[in-house]
Amino acid sequence: MAYTGKTKQTVPERKILLGMIGERIVAHYLRKQGHEVEESLNVYDSEKDMLVNGLPCEVKTQVPIMVEDSFAVGIKQKAKIYSCHRVYFISVPLRADDELAGCVFEMDPRDPNLKAHRWSTNNGREMICFPRRQSALKLIHRIEDQSIIDQLRKLSTSYL
Repeated sequence: MAYTGKTKQTVPERKILLGMIGERIVAHYLRKQGHEVEESLNVYDSEKDMLVNGLPCEVKTQVPIMVEDSFAVGIKQKAKIYSCHRVYFISVPLRADDELAGCVFEMDPRDPNLKAHRWSTNNGREMICFPRRQSALKLIHRIEDQSIIDQLRKLSTSYL
């Protein structure tokens, strides 16, 4: 049976695919910048998504929490985030008025200027928010390829 591209994925499948695409985007970008990148072959790696120049890095591909203008991670991910050398966030575009849609950010979790705060979702889930507009979160790349932007949007599990 030929793949038609019309298959509907479940939410967990879309999350995995979105994460995998984000990791490929970041790995491709970093390699073009001359870094040595070794991607984890385990999609459930609890320590990192990849090694960059031998150091653990995490990639988060997500729609930002717009009311907070932040990227958010669950409290259970706190240790993983803070134990990495760098964390990369890809801002998944859903809103046309988001000037940072399709941007890749690099965060140093050890930066003393890093700003983060707790936030609760409507259903009570505790999150840690990292505001997108801060010195510890640097915009390093803007995705220009519209087909990649469309892919990210279609795989998003957010419905803003």
